[in-house]
Amino acid sequence: MSYSKRSLNNPPDYYYNLTNKQKRNWRKTTRKIEKNEELRQRFPPFNSTANITVIYLHYKSTIETIDALIIKAKHTQRYTIDTESENNKRRNHSALIQIQFVHSIDDSTIMLIEVAYLPDPHSILFNRMKELCSIIFNNHNEIISWGPL
Repeated sequence: MSYSKRSLNNPPDYYYNLTNKQKRNWRKTTRKIEKNEELRQRFPPFNSTANITVIYLHYKSTIETIDALIIKAKHTQRYTIDTESENNKRRNHSALIQIQFVHSIDDSTIMLIEVAYLPDPHSILFNRMKELCSIIFNNHNEIISWGPL
């Protein structure tokens, strides 16, 4: 089944009423659509064979969730780390810390820490999150990231 509805060879009637910039954007988008359709035809969709569990951490997380992650962290030696930020008025603000517990080639847990929604720094929940992070970032674990930590 073809998902492409646009063609550079047969633009719609409204195309001729667009500004030059709009025409360039329309052609660029159409080329992307055609390339995606070509890739869709050539390759099967990706299906992960791994068992991945995703857990969000924020001020509404339970201590039981953190305790379960602490137990997993004590039995995990390899992690991948990534961060996302929000660009606000030319300044980046941390938004998300992604930590993947790599248990095996087929099993992992992904912890998403929502930085803007952390619990009160004086709360028990926050202290348990700090304990979890100290277990993950100890010197005996392998941390894989895009750049220096």
